[in-house]
Amino acid sequence: MPKAKALTVGIVLYDGFDSLDVLGPFQTFTFAGMTRFLVAETLAPVTSFEGVSIKPHTTFDTCPKLDVLMVPGGATPVDVLLKGHPGSNPVLDFLIARAPDAHLVCSVCTGALLLAGAGLLNGYDATTHWAYKDVLRLFPVKVVNDYRRYIKSDNRITSAGISAGLDVSMYIVSLVLGLDVARQCQLAMQYNPQPPFHCGDPDDSEIRDNPGMVEERKKAWDVADATKQVAEWICQG
Repeated sequence: MPKAKALTVGIVLYDGFDSLDVLGPFQTFTFAGMTRFLVAETLAPVTSFEGVSIKPHTTFDTCPKLDVLMVPGGATPVDVLLKGHPGSNPVLDFLIARAPDAHLVCSVCTGALLLAGAGLLNGYDATTHWAYKDVLRLFPVKVVNDYRRYIKSDNRITSAGISAGLDVSMYIVSLVLGLDVARQCQLAMQYNPQPPFHCGDPDDSEIRDNPGMVEERKKAWDVADATKQVAEWICQG
Protein backbone atom coordinates (compact mmCIF):
# COMPACT_ATOMS: atom_id res chain seq x y z
CA MET A 1 0.00 0.00 0.00
CA PRO A 2 1.17 3.57 -0.59
CA LYS A 3 1.95 5.85 2.34
CA ALA A 4 -1.01 7.22 4.25
CA LYS A 5 -0.59 10.76 2.95
CA ALA A 6 -0.98 9.48 -0.63
CA LEU A 7 -4.12 7.46 -0.07
CA THR A 8 -6.98 8.62 -2.27
CA VAL A 9 -10.55 7.39 -2.40
CA GLY A 10 -13.10 8.10 -5.10
CA ILE A 11 -16.83 7.70 -4.57
CA VAL A 12 -18.91 7.61 -7.73
CA LEU A 13 -22.06 9.74 -7.99
CA TYR A 14 -24.99 9.11 -10.30
CA ASP A 15 -28.59 10.30 -10.35
CA GLY A 16 -30.62 8.55 -7.66
CA PHE A 17 -27.69 7.55 -5.43
CA ASP A 18 -28.36 6.93 -1.76
CA SER A 19 -26.97 9.81 0.31
CA LEU A 20 -26.04 7.64 3.32
CA ASP A 21 -24.14 5.27 1.03
CA VAL A 22 -22.01 8.25 0.04
CA LEU A 23 -21.82 10.47 3.10
CA GLY A 24 -21.37 7.75 5.73
CA PRO A 25 -18.18 6.43 4.10
CA PHE A 26 -17.14 9.97 3.11
CA GLN A 27 -17.18 11.06 6.75
CA THR A 28 -15.28 7.95 7.82
CA PHE A 29 -12.59 8.60 5.21
CA THR A 30 -12.50 12.24 6.33
CA PHE A 31 -11.69 11.30 9.92
CA ALA A 32 -9.10 8.86 8.57
CA GLY A 33 -7.30 11.72 6.82
CA MET A 34 -7.68 10.27 3.34
CA THR A 35 -7.87 12.41 0.20
CA ARG A 36 -11.46 12.18 -0.97
CA PHE A 37 -13.06 12.73 -4.37
CA LEU A 38 -16.71 12.63 -5.31
CA VAL A 39 -16.65 11.68 -8.97
CA ALA A 40 -19.35 12.04 -11.63
CA GLU A 41 -19.73 12.31 -15.38
CA THR A 42 -19.79 16.13 -15.18
CA LEU A 43 -19.30 18.76 -12.49
CA ALA A 44 -23.03 19.50 -12.37
CA PRO A 45 -24.72 18.75 -9.03
CA VAL A 46 -25.98 15.17 -8.77
CA THR A 47 -29.23 14.52 -6.92
CA SER A 48 -29.81 11.60 -4.59
CA PHE A 49 -33.11 9.75 -4.44
CA GLU A 50 -33.93 11.68 -1.27
CA GLY A 51 -33.51 14.97 -3.12
CA VAL A 52 -30.07 15.87 -1.77
CA SER A 53 -27.88 17.52 -4.42
CA ILE A 54 -24.11 17.14 -4.19
CA LYS A 55 -21.52 18.81 -6.37
CA PRO A 56 -18.76 16.48 -7.54
CA HIS A 57 -15.10 17.34 -7.01
CA THR A 58 -13.98 15.92 -10.31
CA THR A 59 -15.23 14.17 -13.44
CA PHE A 60 -14.68 10.74 -14.88
CA ASP A 61 -12.21 12.29 -17.35
CA THR A 62 -10.23 14.39 -14.85
CA CYS A 63 -10.27 12.15 -11.76
CA PRO A 64 -6.78 11.46 -10.40
CA LYS A 65 -5.50 7.97 -9.71
CA LEU A 66 -7.44 6.27 -6.92
CA ASP A 67 -6.24 3.86 -4.27
CA VAL A 68 -9.81 3.01 -3.25
CA LEU A 69 -12.68 3.02 -5.75
CA MET A 70 -16.14 2.94 -4.20
CA VAL A 71 -19.58 2.70 -5.78
CA PRO A 72 -22.62 3.57 -3.67
CA GLY A 73 -26.04 2.08 -4.11
CA GLY A 74 -29.20 3.98 -4.79
CA ALA A 75 -32.81 3.86 -5.83
CA THR A 76 -31.90 3.62 -9.52
CA PRO A 77 -28.81 1.45 -10.09
CA VAL A 78 -30.76 -0.60 -12.60
CA ASP A 79 -31.54 2.61 -14.51
CA VAL A 80 -27.79 3.27 -14.69
CA LEU A 81 -27.25 -0.19 -16.18
CA LEU A 82 -30.05 0.29 -18.70
CA LYS A 83 -28.33 3.39 -20.10
CA GLY A 84 -25.99 1.08 -21.97
CA HIS A 85 -23.48 -1.73 -21.84
CA PRO A 86 -19.75 -1.26 -21.32
CA GLY A 87 -18.46 0.82 -24.18
CA SER A 88 -21.54 3.05 -24.19
CA ASN A 89 -22.17 3.58 -20.49
CA PRO A 90 -20.08 6.35 -18.84
CA VAL A 91 -20.42 4.99 -15.30
CA LEU A 92 -19.49 1.42 -16.19
CA ASP A 93 -16.69 2.60 -18.49
CA PHE A 94 -15.20 4.69 -15.68
CA LEU A 95 -15.27 1.71 -13.32
CA ILE A 96 -13.67 -0.56 -15.90
CA ALA A 97 -10.96 1.99 -16.64
CA ARG A 98 -10.06 2.73 -13.02
CA ALA A 99 -10.43 -0.64 -11.31
CA PRO A 100 -7.12 -2.15 -12.53
CA ASP A 101 -5.07 0.58 -10.83
CA ALA A 102 -7.06 0.68 -7.58
CA HIS A 103 -5.82 -1.24 -4.56
CA LEU A 104 -9.40 -1.85 -3.44
CA VAL A 105 -12.59 -1.90 -5.53
CA CYS A 106 -15.60 -1.52 -3.27
CA SER A 107 -19.34 -1.03 -3.20
CA VAL A 108 -22.05 -0.15 -0.75
CA CYS A 109 -25.50 -1.71 -1.05
CA THR A 110 -26.75 -1.99 -4.65
CA GLY A 111 -23.57 -0.41 -5.92
CA ALA A 112 -22.53 -4.05 -6.32
CA LEU A 113 -24.89 -4.27 -9.30
CA LEU A 114 -22.85 -1.62 -11.10
CA LEU A 115 -19.58 -3.39 -10.32
CA ALA A 116 -21.16 -6.59 -11.60
CA GLY A 117 -22.47 -4.85 -14.72
CA ALA A 118 -18.93 -3.69 -15.39
CA GLY A 119 -17.71 -7.28 -15.06
CA LEU A 120 -15.67 -6.40 -11.99
CA LEU A 121 -17.22 -9.00 -9.68
CA ASN A 122 -16.98 -11.97 -12.04
CA GLY A 123 -15.89 -14.97 -9.98
CA TYR A 124 -15.71 -13.02 -6.71
CA ASP A 125 -17.66 -13.54 -3.49
CA ALA A 126 -19.97 -10.59 -2.93
CA THR A 127 -23.03 -9.25 -1.18
CA THR A 128 -25.51 -6.43 -1.61
CA HIS A 129 -28.76 -5.20 -0.08
CA TRP A 130 -30.78 -8.27 0.95
CA ALA A 131 -33.67 -7.32 -1.34
CA TYR A 132 -31.43 -7.29 -4.43
CA LYS A 133 -29.42 -10.47 -3.96
CA ASP A 134 -31.39 -12.29 -6.64
CA VAL A 135 -30.59 -9.48 -9.07
CA LEU A 136 -26.88 -9.82 -8.28
CA ARG A 137 -27.14 -13.59 -8.78
CA LEU A 138 -27.95 -12.97 -12.46
CA PHE A 139 -24.26 -12.15 -12.91
CA PRO A 140 -21.34 -14.62 -12.65
CA VAL A 141 -20.85 -13.60 -9.01
CA LYS A 142 -20.65 -15.83 -5.92
CA VAL A 143 -23.36 -14.14 -3.88
CA VAL A 144 -23.23 -15.07 -0.19
CA ASN A 145 -26.38 -16.52 1.33
CA ASP A 146 -26.08 -14.82 4.71
CA TYR A 147 -26.41 -11.24 5.89
CA ARG A 148 -22.83 -10.32 6.73
CA ARG A 149 -22.24 -6.57 6.73
CA TYR A 150 -19.41 -6.80 4.21
CA ILE A 151 -17.43 -9.33 2.23
CA LYS A 152 -13.79 -9.17 1.13
CA SER A 153 -12.83 -11.29 -1.86
CA ASP A 154 -9.26 -10.61 -2.97
CA ASN A 155 -9.27 -6.82 -3.50
CA ARG A 156 -13.04 -6.60 -3.95
CA ILE A 157 -15.08 -5.47 -0.95
CA THR A 158 -18.87 -5.31 -1.12
CA SER A 159 -21.30 -4.43 1.63
CA ALA A 160 -24.88 -5.08 2.58
CA GLY A 161 -27.50 -2.35 2.40
CA ILE A 162 -27.20 1.36 3.12
CA SER A 163 -26.20 1.53 6.81
CA ALA A 164 -23.56 -1.14 6.21
CA GLY A 165 -21.58 1.55 4.40
CA LEU A 166 -20.36 2.73 7.80
CA ASP A 167 -19.13 -0.74 8.73
CA VAL A 168 -17.41 -1.37 5.43
CA SER A 169 -15.75 2.05 5.33
CA MET A 170 -14.23 1.49 8.78
CA TYR A 171 -13.07 -1.94 7.66
CA ILE A 172 -11.47 -0.37 4.58
CA VAL A 173 -9.67 2.17 6.77
CA SER A 174 -8.37 -0.66 8.95
CA LEU A 175 -6.92 -2.36 5.88
CA VAL A 176 -5.22 0.64 4.34
CA LEU A 177 -4.27 2.68 7.41
CA GLY A 178 -4.33 0.23 10.28
CA LEU A 179 -6.58 -0.83 13.11
CA ASP A 180 -5.78 2.12 15.37
CA VAL A 181 -6.81 4.69 12.76
CA ALA A 182 -10.06 2.83 12.12
CA ARG A 183 -10.80 2.69 15.84
CA GLN A 184 -10.11 6.41 16.13
CA CYS A 185 -12.66 7.00 13.34
CA GLN A 186 -15.23 4.92 15.19
CA LEU A 187 -14.63 6.84 18.39
CA ALA A 188 -14.78 10.21 16.64
CA MET A 189 -18.10 9.31 15.05
CA GLN A 190 -19.40 7.73 18.28
CA TYR A 191 -20.43 4.75 16.18
CA ASN A 192 -21.95 2.42 18.76
CA PRO A 193 -25.16 1.07 17.17
CA GLN A 194 -27.95 0.22 19.60
CA PRO A 195 -31.06 0.06 17.40
CA PRO A 196 -34.45 0.30 19.08
CA PHE A 197 -35.70 -2.59 16.95
CA HIS A 198 -34.18 -5.77 15.56
CA CYS A 199 -35.56 -6.15 12.05
CA GLY A 200 -32.64 -4.95 9.96
CA ASP A 201 -32.21 -8.26 8.09
CA PRO A 202 -34.84 -10.76 6.93
CA ASP A 203 -33.71 -13.22 9.61
CA ASP A 204 -33.50 -10.68 12.43
CA SER A 205 -35.40 -11.55 15.61
CA GLU A 206 -38.29 -9.09 15.32
CA ILE A 207 -39.13 -9.99 11.71
CA ARG A 208 -41.18 -12.83 13.15
CA ASP A 209 -43.61 -10.21 14.51
CA ASN A 210 -44.46 -9.24 10.94
CA PRO A 211 -42.89 -11.70 8.49
CA GLY A 212 -44.78 -10.17 5.60
CA MET A 213 -42.71 -7.00 5.73
CA VAL A 214 -39.89 -8.64 3.75
CA GLU A 215 -42.03 -9.25 0.69
CA GLU A 216 -43.80 -5.93 1.21
CA ARG A 217 -40.49 -4.10 0.93
CA LYS A 218 -39.47 -6.00 -2.19
CA LYS A 219 -42.86 -5.27 -3.73
CA ALA A 220 -42.63 -1.58 -2.83
CA TRP A 221 -39.28 -1.40 -4.61
CA ASP A 222 -40.56 -3.49 -7.53
CA VAL A 223 -37.57 -5.81 -7.23
CA ALA A 224 -39.21 -8.42 -9.46
CA ASP A 225 -39.32 -5.93 -12.34
CA ALA A 226 -35.73 -4.88 -11.66
CA THR A 227 -34.67 -8.52 -11.84
CA LYS A 228 -36.46 -8.92 -15.17
CA GLN A 229 -34.92 -5.74 -16.59
CA VAL A 230 -31.40 -6.73 -15.59
CA ALA A 231 -31.86 -10.23 -17.02
CA GLU A 232 -32.91 -8.68 -20.33
CA TRP A 233 -29.98 -6.24 -20.22
CA ILE A 234 -27.55 -9.12 -19.74
CA CYS A 235 -29.05 -11.02 -22.67
CA GLN A 236 -28.82 -7.96 -24.88
CA GLY A 237 -25.12 -7.62 -24.10
